Amino acid sequence: MIDVGVGTTDVVAYTGDPEYSARLVLPSRVSVLARRLRRYRESPPEALGLVGQPMGGGPITKEIRRLMRAGTTVYAELPAALTLSNDVEELRRMDGLELVEDRSEIPNEAEVIETYDFRARRLFEFLEAEGVGLDGLEWVAACVQDHGYHPSYDSNRKHRFERLFREYLGESGCRPEDMMFDEKPPRSFPRLRAAYEELKRVDAEPVVMDSKLPVAVLGRVESEAERLLVIDYGTGHVTAFLFEDERVVGVYEHHTELLDRSRFEEQIRAFVEGRLESEEVYRDGGHGCHNVSPVDWDEVEDVIGLGPRKSEFGLGREPREVPDRMIPAYGPAIYLTRGS
Repeated sequence: MIDVGVGTTDVVAYTGDPEYSARLVLPSRVSVLARRLRRYRESPPEALGLVGQPMGGGPITKEIRRLMRAGTTVYAELPAALTLSNDVEELRRMDGLELVEDRSEIPNEAEVIETYDFRARRLFEFLEAEGVGLDGLEWVAACVQDHGYHPSYDSNRKHRFERLFREYLGESGCRPEDMMFDEKPPRSFPRLRAAYEELKRVDAEPVVMDSKLPVAVLGRVESEAERLLVIDYGTGHVTAFLFEDERVVGVYEHHTELLDRSRFEEQIRAFVEGRLESEEVYRDGGHGCHNVSPVDWDEVEDVIGLGPRKSEFGLGREPREVPDRMIPAYGPAIYLTRGS
Protein backbone atom coordinates (compact mmCIF):
# COMPACT_ATOMS: atom_id res chain seq x y z
CA MET A 1 0.00 0.00 0.00
CA ILE A 2 1.45 3.35 -1.12
CA ASP A 3 -0.08 6.58 0.19
CA VAL A 4 1.26 9.76 -1.39
CA GLY A 5 0.81 12.93 0.64
CA VAL A 6 2.13 16.47 0.41
CA GLY A 7 4.89 15.93 2.97
CA THR A 8 5.45 12.17 2.99
CA THR A 9 4.98 8.99 1.01
CA ASP A 10 3.87 6.22 3.37
CA VAL A 11 4.38 2.58 2.42
CA VAL A 12 3.10 -0.57 4.13
CA ALA A 13 3.87 -4.14 3.14
CA TYR A 14 0.83 -5.47 4.99
CA THR A 15 0.90 -9.02 6.35
CA GLY A 16 -2.44 -9.02 8.17
CA ASP A 17 -0.88 -7.93 11.47
CA PRO A 18 -0.04 -4.23 11.93
CA GLU A 19 2.70 -5.06 14.45
CA TYR A 20 4.55 -7.24 11.91
CA SER A 21 4.13 -5.26 8.72
CA ALA A 22 7.11 -3.45 7.22
CA ARG A 23 6.49 0.25 6.84
CA LEU A 24 8.37 3.20 5.39
CA VAL A 25 7.82 6.91 5.78
CA LEU A 26 9.69 8.77 3.05
CA PRO A 27 9.78 12.41 1.96
CA SER A 28 7.21 12.86 -0.79
CA ARG A 29 8.50 13.53 -4.28
CA VAL A 30 6.67 16.87 -4.32
CA SER A 31 8.42 18.02 -1.13
CA VAL A 32 11.83 16.93 -2.48
CA LEU A 33 11.35 18.81 -5.75
CA ALA A 34 10.01 21.90 -3.99
CA ARG A 35 13.16 22.10 -1.84
CA ARG A 36 15.26 21.65 -4.97
CA LEU A 37 13.48 24.50 -6.77
CA ARG A 38 13.66 26.91 -3.83
CA ARG A 39 17.39 27.29 -4.30
CA TYR A 40 16.65 29.26 -7.49
CA ARG A 41 14.71 31.98 -5.69
CA GLU A 42 17.69 34.34 -5.53
CA SER A 43 19.05 33.52 -8.99
CA PRO A 44 16.37 32.16 -11.38
CA PRO A 45 17.76 30.15 -14.34
CA GLU A 46 17.00 31.07 -17.94
CA ALA A 47 15.48 27.66 -18.66
CA LEU A 48 14.03 24.69 -16.80
CA GLY A 49 12.78 21.37 -18.17
CA LEU A 50 9.94 19.15 -16.94
CA VAL A 51 9.61 15.55 -18.10
CA GLY A 52 7.68 12.61 -16.70
CA GLN A 53 4.14 12.03 -15.49
CA PRO A 54 1.42 14.06 -13.75
CA MET A 55 2.07 14.31 -10.01
CA GLY A 56 0.90 16.29 -7.02
CA GLY A 57 1.56 19.98 -7.66
CA GLY A 58 1.06 22.20 -4.62
CA PRO A 59 4.52 23.41 -3.53
CA ILE A 60 6.07 22.60 -6.94
CA THR A 61 3.50 24.64 -8.81
CA LYS A 62 4.08 27.59 -6.49
CA GLU A 63 7.85 27.51 -7.04
CA ILE A 64 7.62 27.06 -10.83
CA ARG A 65 5.13 29.89 -11.21
CA ARG A 66 7.45 32.07 -9.14
CA LEU A 67 10.33 31.24 -11.51
CA MET A 68 8.24 31.95 -14.61
CA ARG A 69 7.27 35.36 -13.22
CA ALA A 70 10.98 36.01 -12.66
CA GLY A 71 11.76 35.28 -16.33
CA THR A 72 12.54 31.55 -16.42
CA THR A 73 11.20 29.70 -19.46
CA VAL A 74 9.89 26.27 -18.53
CA TYR A 75 9.95 23.62 -21.27
CA ALA A 76 7.60 20.77 -20.39
CA GLU A 77 6.29 17.56 -21.88
CA LEU A 78 2.49 17.64 -21.67
CA PRO A 79 2.14 14.80 -19.10
CA ALA A 80 4.64 16.54 -16.81
CA ALA A 81 2.97 19.93 -17.37
CA LEU A 82 -0.31 18.50 -16.04
CA THR A 83 1.36 18.78 -12.63
CA LEU A 84 0.86 22.56 -12.93
CA SER A 85 -2.74 22.38 -14.17
CA ASN A 86 -5.04 19.64 -15.42
CA ASP A 87 -6.52 22.10 -17.94
CA VAL A 88 -4.49 21.84 -21.16
CA GLU A 89 -5.87 25.11 -22.52
CA GLU A 90 -4.75 26.91 -19.37
CA LEU A 91 -1.28 25.43 -19.84
CA ARG A 92 -1.14 26.76 -23.40
CA ARG A 93 -1.94 30.25 -22.10
CA MET A 94 0.68 30.30 -19.34
CA ASP A 95 3.37 32.96 -19.80
CA GLY A 96 6.78 31.35 -19.55
CA LEU A 97 5.63 27.78 -20.30
CA GLU A 98 6.55 26.05 -23.56
CA LEU A 99 4.99 22.66 -24.23
CA VAL A 100 7.34 20.25 -26.05
CA GLU A 101 6.91 16.85 -27.65
CA ASP A 102 9.85 15.23 -25.86
CA ARG A 103 13.09 15.83 -24.00
CA SER A 104 15.05 16.54 -27.22
CA GLU A 105 13.30 19.92 -27.54
CA ILE A 106 14.52 21.12 -24.13
CA PRO A 107 17.63 23.39 -24.33
CA ASN A 108 20.85 21.72 -23.25
CA GLU A 109 21.53 24.35 -20.58
CA ALA A 110 18.21 23.69 -18.82
CA GLU A 111 18.12 21.63 -15.65
CA VAL A 112 15.67 18.80 -16.29
CA ILE A 113 13.33 17.72 -13.51
CA GLU A 114 11.49 14.40 -13.69
CA THR A 115 7.95 14.44 -12.33
CA TYR A 116 6.32 11.40 -10.72
CA ASP A 117 4.58 10.61 -7.44
CA PHE A 118 6.40 7.33 -6.74
CA ARG A 119 8.39 4.55 -8.38
CA ALA A 120 6.79 1.22 -7.49
CA ARG A 121 9.65 -0.99 -8.65
CA ARG A 122 12.18 1.08 -6.70
CA LEU A 123 10.11 0.67 -3.53
CA PHE A 124 9.84 -3.09 -4.13
CA GLU A 125 13.59 -3.39 -4.63
CA PHE A 126 14.27 -1.52 -1.41
CA LEU A 127 11.88 -3.72 0.61
CA GLU A 128 13.31 -6.91 -0.82
CA ALA A 129 16.89 -5.73 -0.16
CA GLU A 130 15.90 -5.26 3.50
CA GLY A 131 14.56 -8.81 3.72
CA VAL A 132 10.86 -8.14 3.22
CA GLY A 133 9.51 -11.05 1.21
CA LEU A 134 7.08 -10.06 -1.52
CA ASP A 135 6.52 -13.52 -3.02
CA GLY A 136 2.83 -14.26 -3.42
CA LEU A 137 1.84 -10.61 -3.34
CA GLU A 138 -1.77 -10.45 -4.52
CA TRP A 139 -2.36 -6.74 -5.03
CA VAL A 140 -0.62 -3.40 -4.81
CA ALA A 141 -2.64 -0.26 -4.12
CA ALA A 142 -1.89 3.45 -4.19
CA CYS A 143 -3.63 6.55 -2.85
CA VAL A 144 -3.13 9.96 -4.46
CA GLN A 145 -5.34 13.03 -4.32
CA ASP A 146 -6.58 14.19 -7.71
CA HIS A 147 -8.89 17.13 -8.41
CA GLY A 148 -8.91 16.27 -12.09
CA TYR A 149 -10.38 18.46 -14.79
CA HIS A 150 -13.27 18.36 -17.25
CA PRO A 151 -14.41 21.36 -19.34
CA SER A 152 -18.09 20.73 -18.59
CA TYR A 153 -17.62 21.57 -14.90
CA ASP A 154 -17.38 25.07 -13.43
CA SER A 155 -14.23 24.17 -11.50
CA ASN A 156 -12.02 21.23 -10.63
CA ARG A 157 -13.52 21.29 -7.12
CA LYS A 158 -16.93 20.51 -8.55
CA HIS A 159 -15.50 17.97 -10.98
CA ARG A 160 -13.70 16.12 -8.20
CA PHE A 161 -16.73 15.99 -5.93
CA GLU A 162 -19.22 15.00 -8.61
CA ARG A 163 -17.09 12.29 -10.25
CA LEU A 164 -15.44 10.77 -7.15
CA PHE A 165 -18.35 11.03 -4.71
CA ARG A 166 -21.82 12.08 -5.84
CA GLU A 167 -21.79 9.93 -8.99
CA TYR A 168 -21.10 6.78 -6.96
CA LEU A 169 -23.51 7.54 -4.12
CA GLY A 170 -26.39 8.19 -6.51
CA GLU A 171 -29.74 7.97 -4.72
CA SER A 172 -29.05 5.02 -2.40
CA GLY A 173 -25.37 5.13 -1.43
CA CYS A 174 -22.65 2.61 -2.23
CA ARG A 175 -20.04 0.36 -0.65
CA PRO A 176 -16.64 1.99 0.00
CA GLU A 177 -14.79 -0.25 -2.44
CA ASP A 178 -17.12 0.82 -5.26
CA MET A 179 -15.20 4.11 -5.31
CA MET A 180 -11.83 2.47 -6.02
CA PHE A 181 -10.38 1.89 -9.48
CA ASP A 182 -9.19 -1.62 -10.31
CA GLU A 183 -8.95 -0.58 -13.94
CA LYS A 184 -7.55 2.55 -15.57
CA PRO A 185 -9.28 5.67 -14.19
CA PRO A 186 -11.01 8.21 -16.49
CA ARG A 187 -8.88 10.62 -18.52
CA SER A 188 -10.22 13.51 -16.47
CA PHE A 189 -8.12 12.24 -13.52
CA PRO A 190 -4.57 12.24 -14.94
CA ARG A 191 -2.78 11.80 -11.60
CA LEU A 192 -4.82 8.70 -10.72
CA ARG A 193 -4.17 7.35 -14.22
CA ALA A 194 -0.42 7.90 -13.81
CA ALA A 195 -0.47 6.05 -10.47
CA TYR A 196 -2.35 3.15 -12.08
CA GLU A 197 0.18 2.91 -14.92
CA GLU A 198 3.03 2.96 -12.42
CA LEU A 199 1.52 0.09 -10.42
CA LYS A 200 1.25 -2.00 -13.58
CA ARG A 201 5.06 -2.10 -13.68
CA VAL A 202 5.09 -4.65 -10.83
CA ASP A 203 3.68 -8.16 -10.71
CA ALA A 204 0.46 -7.72 -8.74
CA GLU A 205 -3.10 -6.59 -9.30
CA PRO A 206 -3.21 -2.75 -9.35
CA VAL A 207 -5.77 -0.73 -7.37
CA VAL A 208 -5.81 3.06 -7.12
CA MET A 209 -7.99 5.39 -5.12
CA ASP A 210 -8.16 9.01 -4.10
CA SER A 211 -6.52 9.49 -0.72
CA LYS A 212 -9.78 10.86 0.70
CA LEU A 213 -12.01 7.96 -0.31
CA PRO A 214 -13.84 6.16 2.51
CA VAL A 215 -11.79 2.99 2.12
CA ALA A 216 -8.77 5.07 3.17
CA VAL A 217 -10.35 5.99 6.51
CA LEU A 218 -12.60 3.03 7.28
CA GLY A 219 -9.70 0.59 7.60
CA ARG A 220 -8.48 2.58 10.61
CA VAL A 221 -11.82 2.39 12.39
CA GLU A 222 -13.45 -0.29 14.51
CA SER A 223 -17.06 0.46 15.36
CA GLU A 224 -20.23 -1.55 15.85
CA ALA A 225 -22.43 1.45 15.05
CA GLU A 226 -25.00 1.12 12.30
CA ARG A 227 -24.95 4.90 11.88
CA LEU A 228 -21.32 6.02 11.83
CA LEU A 229 -19.71 9.37 10.97
CA VAL A 230 -15.96 9.32 10.22
CA ILE A 231 -14.18 12.67 9.82
CA ASP A 232 -10.68 12.99 8.39
CA TYR A 233 -9.09 16.31 9.41
CA GLY A 234 -6.35 16.45 6.79
CA THR A 235 -3.73 19.11 6.23
CA GLY A 236 -5.57 20.48 3.20
CA HIS A 237 -9.06 18.96 3.31
CA VAL A 238 -11.66 18.02 5.88
CA THR A 239 -13.63 15.06 4.54
CA ALA A 240 -16.51 13.38 6.35
CA PHE A 241 -18.22 10.10 5.47
CA LEU A 242 -21.60 9.07 6.82
CA PHE A 243 -22.09 5.30 6.93
CA GLU A 244 -25.30 3.33 7.27
CA ASP A 245 -24.45 -0.30 8.03
CA GLU A 246 -21.75 -1.05 5.44
CA ARG A 247 -22.74 1.59 2.91
CA VAL A 248 -21.56 5.15 2.38
CA VAL A 249 -24.67 7.35 2.35
CA GLY A 250 -23.10 10.79 2.68
CA VAL A 251 -19.91 12.71 1.86
CA TYR A 252 -18.82 16.22 2.87
CA GLU A 253 -15.55 17.84 1.73
CA HIS A 254 -14.13 21.28 2.50
CA HIS A 255 -10.74 22.97 2.80
CA THR A 256 -9.31 22.80 6.32
CA GLU A 257 -7.77 26.28 6.33
CA LEU A 258 -11.13 27.90 5.49
CA LEU A 259 -12.93 26.46 8.51
CA ASP A 260 -12.97 27.14 12.22
CA ARG A 261 -14.44 24.88 14.87
CA SER A 262 -17.84 26.56 15.17
CA ARG A 263 -18.51 26.88 11.45
CA PHE A 264 -17.41 23.32 10.79
CA GLU A 265 -19.65 21.91 13.50
CA GLU A 266 -22.57 23.94 12.19
CA GLN A 267 -21.99 22.62 8.67
CA ILE A 268 -21.37 19.01 9.62
CA ARG A 269 -24.58 18.84 11.69
CA ALA A 270 -26.54 20.38 8.82
CA PHE A 271 -24.92 17.88 6.42
CA VAL A 272 -25.92 14.87 8.54
CA GLU A 273 -29.48 16.16 8.86
CA GLY A 274 -29.81 16.93 5.14
CA ARG A 275 -30.08 20.70 5.61
CA LEU A 276 -26.79 21.62 3.91
CA GLU A 277 -26.76 22.18 0.15
CA SER A 278 -23.70 21.20 -1.88
CA GLU A 279 -23.68 24.61 -3.56
CA GLU A 280 -23.42 26.28 -0.15
CA VAL A 281 -20.24 24.32 0.63
CA TYR A 282 -18.86 25.15 -2.81
CA ARG A 283 -19.55 28.88 -2.43
CA ASP A 284 -17.83 28.72 0.96
CA GLY A 285 -14.63 27.58 -0.80
CA GLY A 286 -15.12 23.83 -0.27
CA HIS A 287 -15.98 21.02 -2.66
CA GLY A 288 -19.52 19.99 -1.80
CA CYS A 289 -21.72 17.56 0.12
CA HIS A 290 -24.23 14.83 -0.71
CA ASN A 291 -26.36 12.87 1.77
CA VAL A 292 -28.90 10.33 0.49
CA SER A 293 -30.06 9.23 3.95
CA PRO A 294 -30.36 12.20 6.37
CA VAL A 295 -30.92 11.60 10.10
CA ASP A 296 -31.17 13.74 13.21
CA TRP A 297 -27.74 14.46 14.68
CA ASP A 298 -28.62 12.57 17.85
CA GLU A 299 -29.28 9.43 15.80
CA VAL A 300 -25.63 9.15 14.78
CA GLU A 301 -24.35 6.39 17.07
CA ASP A 302 -20.61 7.00 16.72
CA VAL A 303 -18.39 9.86 15.54
CA ILE A 304 -14.70 9.16 14.95
CA GLY A 305 -12.05 11.78 14.21
CA LEU A 306 -8.83 11.06 12.29
CA GLY A 307 -6.04 13.10 10.81
CA PRO A 308 -3.29 15.54 11.80
CA ARG A 309 -5.55 18.55 12.43
CA LYS A 310 -8.36 16.93 14.44
CA SER A 311 -7.32 18.70 17.66
CA GLU A 312 -8.31 22.02 16.07
CA PHE A 313 -11.92 20.88 15.70
CA GLY A 314 -12.44 18.57 18.65
CA LEU A 315 -15.33 16.61 17.15
CA GLY A 316 -15.16 12.81 17.22
CA ARG A 317 -13.50 10.30 19.51
CA GLU A 318 -10.13 8.65 18.89
CA PRO A 319 -10.13 5.54 16.67
CA ARG A 320 -9.87 2.33 18.67
CA GLU A 321 -8.18 -0.13 16.37
CA VAL A 322 -5.42 1.68 14.50
CA PRO A 323 -4.21 4.81 16.32
CA ASP A 324 -3.02 7.88 14.46
CA ARG A 325 0.61 7.17 15.27
CA MET A 326 0.44 4.51 12.54
CA ILE A 327 0.81 5.92 9.09
CA PRO A 328 -2.26 6.55 6.92
CA ALA A 329 -1.53 3.74 4.47
CA TYR A 330 -2.66 1.25 7.11
CA GLY A 331 -6.27 2.26 6.57
CA PRO A 332 -6.73 0.92 3.05
CA ALA A 333 -4.31 -1.94 3.67
CA ILE A 334 -6.37 -3.27 6.58
CA TYR A 335 -9.71 -2.70 4.88
CA LEU A 336 -8.72 -4.39 1.63
CA THR A 337 -6.97 -7.32 3.30
CA ARG A 338 -10.06 -8.04 5.37
CA GLY A 339 -11.83 -8.66 2.07
CA SER A 340 -14.73 -6.43 3.09
